[in-house]
Amino acid sequence: MFATHRVTTFAVTAIAATGLGLAAFTGAGTANAVSSADDEFLANIRKEGISYDSAKTAVANAHYVCGSIDDGADPLDLGDEILANTDLTTHQAAVFVVESVFSYCPEHARLLP
Repeated sequence: MFATHRVTTFAVTAIAATGLGLAAFTGAGTANAVSSADDEFLANIRKEGISYDSAKTAVANAHYVCGSIDDGADPLDLGDEILANTDLTTHQAAVFVVESVFSYCPEHARLLP
């Protein structure tokens, strides 16, 4: 579930069912990224104007998206949830879901519109 957390730039936050906790995006680069896949994901979302406080947190949110799809969530519903609870544009919310899938759960790419 995505929850609102206002920041000076765009914000995306997630609370995963496993207790992932709040995760806000606002600034920073890839210093906390742990793999080249993470670096690529972070670069792709930054290109779309999605910024974040912590690379690790941004990556955790992407894994949350994949986990939700694993559990049967519709990617469109996840995009709507992000859109409804953040300052991201419709395009940015869609990009976040799509980049999450392409980077971390490509087996679900067929579910994308």
